[in-house]
Amino acid sequence: MEEMTAIAPVPAEAPSSPVRKIPKSLIYEVVDGKPIYYKGYRDYLNGSKTIEEIMADSTLQSWLKTRLGYLLLSQLLSKGYEVLAGELGLLLGLGKSRGADVSIFKAENLLLDEHYSKTAPEVVIEIDVQADLEEGSESELDYVLNKVDDYFRFGVKQVIWVFSASRKVMNCKPDEPWLTTGWDTTIETIEGASFNLEQIMESRITRVEA
Repeated sequence: MEEMTAIAPVPAEAPSSPVRKIPKSLIYEVVDGKPIYYKGYRDYLNGSKTIEEIMADSTLQSWLKTRLGYLLLSQLLSKGYEVLAGELGLLLGLGKSRGADVSIFKAENLLLDEHYSKTAPEVVIEIDVQADLEEGSESELDYVLNKVDDYFRFGVKQVIWVFSASRKVMNCKPDEPWLTTGWDTTIETIEGASFNLEQIMESRITRVEA
């Protein structure tokens, strides 16, 4: 009788992990109708981080937003301005929204409701880049420049971008050269209100060491 060769059974395919959908809460901005997600959103998709972990600021970012908002409000409130600190949604037009860290508004232009602002603030301050830039898309520098240009088209009169890793600050106005300086430079905003990041940080260090 002809000998039969045993055939090994074909292993069953392991069930694939379910693909997690990107929740709307991880959409940071919308540009030309296309979503830009928070930096690190892929960590949510692979299950290594929660939504809250991805969207949360670092202690330095949160502290700077709070401190700058407080400092500028103390200089501007009596002059008819409001200062908002956080992740304010700005609706720049159809299919375009941006998120601003610190915003200075004329009090008469600030509508308090449950929607993004359709009115441009006078000044916007950004701290670092929170957008996830897809591989092969625009660079971080392109993202910054495009966002500043969007703000100017919206009607913002000054954009200040703070970079915590390099301790640099970029001061931009529509009709003037854009200047990048160190944190030791005093930055003028509006109505004489100003801030100096190095002095702000030194005051914090002094209190911690005392």
